[in-house]
Amino acid sequence: MTATSPTSTTTENSQVGRSIPGVYAHEVVSGRLEYVTDRRLPGMLHGAVTRSAVPHGRIAGIDTTVAAKMPGVRCVLVGADVPFNLLGPTEADGPVLADERVRQVGEAIALVAAVDPGTARRAADAIVVDVEPLPVVGDAHAALAPDAPRLHDGGNVAGRIGFASGDVERALSDADTVVERAVSTPAQEHVAIEPPGGVALWEAGQVTIWCGSQNPGLHRRKVARALGIGLEDVRLVSGPVGGAFGARNDDPMPVFLALLARAAGAPVHLRMSREEVMVAGPKRHPFRTSVRIGFGRDGRIAASDMTAIADTGPYITSGPNVLKTSAEMSVGPYRVPVARFDGRVVYTNNANAGAFRGYGVPQVAFALETAIDQAAAELGIDPVDLRLRNVLRGGDRHGLYGHPVTPGLRVAETLTAAATDDWWVTRAEWRRRARPPWRRGTGIALAIKGVGLGSGRGDAARARLIVSVDGRVRIWAGPNHTGQAIDVAYRQIAADVLGLDPGRIDVVVDDTQLVPESGATAASRSMYAGGSAVAAVCRRLLEALEDVGASDLALGAGRLVAEGRAEFEATFTLPDVADPGMIDPERLGNYAPHRVYGCSAQVVRLEINELTGEIRVAGVVCAVDCGRTINPGAVVGQAEGGVAQGLGLALMEEYRLVDGRPVTQSLENYLIPTIRDVPPIRTHLVGGDEPTGPMGAKGMAEVVIVPTGPAVAAAVADAVGVRPDRLPITPERLLTALRAQERGPQ
Repeated sequence: MTATSPTSTTTENSQVGRSIPGVYAHEVVSGRLEYVTDRRLPGMLHGAVTRSAVPHGRIAGIDTTVAAKMPGVRCVLVGADVPFNLLGPTEADGPVLADERVRQVGEAIALVAAVDPGTARRAADAIVVDVEPLPVVGDAHAALAPDAPRLHDGGNVAGRIGFASGDVERALSDADTVVERAVSTPAQEHVAIEPPGGVALWEAGQVTIWCGSQNPGLHRRKVARALGIGLEDVRLVSGPVGGAFGARNDDPMPVFLALLARAAGAPVHLRMSREEVMVAGPKRHPFRTSVRIGFGRDGRIAASDMTAIADTGPYITSGPNVLKTSAEMSVGPYRVPVARFDGRVVYTNNANAGAFRGYGVPQVAFALETAIDQAAAELGIDPVDLRLRNVLRGGDRHGLYGHPVTPGLRVAETLTAAATDDWWVTRAEWRRRARPPWRRGTGIALAIKGVGLGSGRGDAARARLIVSVDGRVRIWAGPNHTGQAIDVAYRQIAADVLGLDPGRIDVVVDDTQLVPESGATAASRSMYAGGSAVAAVCRRLLEALEDVGASDLALGAGRLVAEGRAEFEATFTLPDVADPGMIDPERLGNYAPHRVYGCSAQVVRLEINELTGEIRVAGVVCAVDCGRTINPGAVVGQAEGGVAQGLGLALMEEYRLVDGRPVTQSLENYLIPTIRDVPPIRTHLVGGDEPTGPMGAKGMAEVVIVPTGPAVAAAVADAVGVRPDRLPITPERLLTALRAQERGPQ
């Protein structure tokens, strides 16, 4: 794996721009790190969950008699034992424990705490749930039929977003070339190395929960609401955690732990098995997307029209918000004179869908980018040249909503960085050197992804700082750490702002008792929002030093402590768009357009066995625009991880169900890339400066998953002339397409 970067602006004493390992790096690679699910407490009990075996049914009765009488069982809980039995404010958020109706295989029905894991599991299995089966809604399109069973009182549409910037039909009719694509993308499992779990302890009427979370503030509110207690009585310690990728954003595990520990009167540990995660955990939203794009003879985009249907499963979770992101990114990083998007997110009895890296963008980007690639072929224009004729530049207006993007956006530079890599430049010669039955191809794709939650959302991060009399600084800041070592980057920023040795700075990110509410570790906002809050609180300290006439911290710390001015707080609110464009300002939050975007361009070269359909990826180039790079090593790690996850989505990962019943129930038949499947990756860090970000930085960890799928599809088309319309591109599907190509039109 190689990485290149532009000339660094790091000075001899600067920490920003240096590759610094995570605090726990040695413990992680040596296997000695204690994750939240590894924590053990004296007198600790063990929990288990009884789950639905059917995708849809009415609960006629729950018999816990046998389970409750088993030796070693301390408590058994059902929905009636939960003070407020909802995971959110409405019925559409789903119950903590289903007590009237189940809508998904794997839905939680009862909780058990016992003296050991085996007893807890046997007791959970001994609970008898009488379920009267109801008709299953196993398909998103079927859910929209007038006679489809209604999964909620309001119907099966969880959300809809539509927007048009002009007369799309006329613009398409006037275009010289119109490309149409209809594609589908699957449900994808996160497969974080650590399954959800943790331990909870009640003391003096307050609960402390050690549990992985990407959104500690949201999880605290869920716990307080469900248990009917004050928010101040809930403490969540959210790390160390073994990965997340969106799965720890709003899952019910902290609520389960708090309920069990209170009912049992003892600490309770609960950890889901991998099989439970596969059946009951959230997935990427499966999409069916159609797009029409019109072009002029010169290759300029004339219009875009996209429709999408997303399957959110039985409950709303993040469905409508995912669709907002899909709508905004439906025009990609391009100037589009006239555009339209119409999307619906619907309820089914399939796996519950939630947040996943990319948050609705990989799905629409697969449709858009494969259409761009097809257009390049039909127009006889190089796919890089076609994109460069249409890309957004800093200060341009967004292709759908018409708001100006930040001047820090560097789409053309990012695409150029990928296209000047030798693996793209020499693609024709590399293709010619293929030996039968292998054929070779190279593809390229481009994408952007918004940074933060978007405009009109009041998105903010916060930081606290205390300086001690000896000049040591301690900072509590969020968003928190879910595997990306964000605390190291916060320390680098603080060290440079304060001009202080990083060894004299401590950073805490994962304890809600200390860290101020800072929102989710999501939406590529941690570096941008949290880093900005850290920089702001450090500047507060510098201002205080100036007030007391001290030239540095060593001279002024004692005086600040003596005067009671040694503690500081700062809030960074992510900027809304300066001009909402065509969006009604009163409805800005309904569309949540972004002011700041990250960008990635990727080149994929691969080989295909035309006898078997097998695909071997030979290499990936990943160029990424993340503004100024705070910790280059960490950015490269995120890029490589995103590419690996994107290859899984493109080539092998697909969570499958039949009539609401999971088929892929474990890692035996749900395939993910291993070290043997991940090729060499060349990461190019495109130099830039985001004027609204901390020291010019912005987020990038999500956008790097977006171009991989369409770049793989473009490489397949280059190799064998088949343009895939469905992910993953499995050998069986590709071989079927090759055979159909051989037969010709029927």
